[in-house]
Amino acid sequence: MQSIVRVLAGIAMIVAADLACAQNDVPVRNETLRADDREVIMMRHAYLDEGSYDYWYQQSATGVWPWFERLGARILGDFEIIYPLSEDQTPGQDEALRFARYASYEHWQATRSGQSAGDTGGSLRLAGNGGLSDASATALRNRRGVQQGSRGGLFLQGYMAQTRPVYLPGTGERFDAVSAGAADSVRAVRSAAAQPGEPVLGLEYRQIQKGSFTQYHQITREQLYPYLEKIGVRPVGQWQVLYLPNSNAEEHSDYDEVYTLTHYASLAHYQAVRSDPAALGGDGPDFQAMAAGVDALESLSLQSSTEFLRGPLFGSPPVHAPPEPGTYRLAD
Repeated sequence: MQSIVRVLAGIAMIVAADLACAQNDVPVRNETLRADDREVIMMRHAYLDEGSYDYWYQQSATGVWPWFERLGARILGDFEIIYPLSEDQTPGQDEALRFARYASYEHWQATRSGQSAGDTGGSLRLAGNGGLSDASATALRNRRGVQQGSRGGLFLQGYMAQTRPVYLPGTGERFDAVSAGAADSVRAVRSAAAQPGEPVLGLEYRQIQKGSFTQYHQITREQLYPYLEKIGVRPVGQWQVLYLPNSNAEEHSDYDEVYTLTHYASLAHYQAVRSDPAALGGDGPDFQAMAAGVDALESLSLQSSTEFLRGPLFGSPPVHAPPEPGTYRLAD
């Protein structure tokens, strides 16, 4: 039974690459860019043999992803789920959570084959075959050797957080030192040197009022992100769950589902931000705007939870895949 689970867990990605290996000389040319601003993210989970996450990641980063990025996908990252603040929920296993970006749901289908591909023609139509796809197929087989199953995948749609400069003008106020706890004290701060640590990502899941995602994200971006960025937090993205075929999502009539991914310098950084952000950045007008935004988000929210992830954002490094020999003409 376990071997069946291992095979089925990765079948959506496996079939395309394996078929690429099964055929000879499938060169391609491509049409111009198709962009319709309907980017989707596939967030896919995997249970792994204990201690195998690093091997899983290495196979992904060096074998699988160069091929999938040739198909036009962009890998946000594959992260290990950790439990620093609670009991390990999967003792005896590692867990991985991968985020892959596609230009649209149709684009995701085009990177599959078989029934999941619909009428898109599958990955061979996008990128042909050859050594790059062969390497991906080998790495996929290697990954299957350590995968124990999956809790499934979800399609997400929303907004990547843009890397941007943030100008928050100083208030120009002057301050005198007072004793701690003084009635008229304010939270003005000076910052010590940055502390080294192991970065973590917080993946927050929320159920929010039906139809409120646009408002929810606007509040997050305009009122929370500027202050959080000032105190060293790096937002990654915020997305609403889509209810599409080939996913595990089930729509509910009374709420929508939102995931927010945020990067912290360390677990201690996350805890400091959660417990007392004003101690890091002061309680000026920017803090008041953030606090009002937090209250507004809470008013739209029904419940929430947070998972912690460890690992680097992938960053889509450049890839040089030389052409294989061959000269072709259009077939009749």
